[in-house]
Amino acid sequence: MRYAILSDIHSNWEALEAVLDHLKKEKVHECFVLGDTIGYGANPNECFTWMVQNAHAMVAGNHEKAMIDPLVLEWFNPTAREAAQWTARVLKPEFSEKIRLLNYLYANLFSTLAHGSPDNPQEFRYLFSFEDARGSFQWFKTPICFVGHTHIPALFLESTETVRFLKPGVNELERNERYILNPGSVGQPRDRDPRLAFGIFDDKAWTFEVVRLEYDNQTAATKIRKAGLPGCYADRLL
Repeated sequence: MRYAILSDIHSNWEALEAVLDHLKKEKVHECFVLGDTIGYGANPNECFTWMVQNAHAMVAGNHEKAMIDPLVLEWFNPTAREAAQWTARVLKPEFSEKIRLLNYLYANLFSTLAHGSPDNPQEFRYLFSFEDARGSFQWFKTPICFVGHTHIPALFLESTETVRFLKPGVNELERNERYILNPGSVGQPRDRDPRLAFGIFDDKAWTFEVVRLEYDNQTAATKIRKAGLPGCYADRLL
């Protein structure tokens, strides 16, 4: 089967629409969402609704949990807190219970899902270097763990203790190895490439593809500014 791996959509409806249009051309069987579907962007209700209705597996990100837990919100920098408070005001009230029920981890036969890291997932740690990720491997038993949070596509390989930041394209994996894989961000890329990013995992070919797509980021940025959200989140899209 082929799985779409989406993370950090961040209320960017234009980017999510471009992903969905692309997936219509791909033979993808299920969609996994790694958290932070909301936050920063102007369309939290649309993006969260899509996730609830269409994701086959999903986990909580810090931007979801900040809607119901003031302690999580305290970790945010001032502009992120401002964006989260705006999101809390406009998010449909009935979504609070759905967020409350979101787990921090999900696992199937071949993969574990977490937003930041599988160790203490409620702390939402960032994995940039292998030193960041070293302790994470003992906290999942599956061959692969999918994470997001950094907004940068990356591959962590346990046996060689290395990390590689991923360019667009198909990466062939070894079945006797263990990996942490990051598909990058759909809605707020942070690697100086304004194109959206997501992953496609093929459990038959045992490959992980990083897909980068252009989309209508001008409209997404304009909507952020019109909503009165911090302008830095509009600028970052461009």
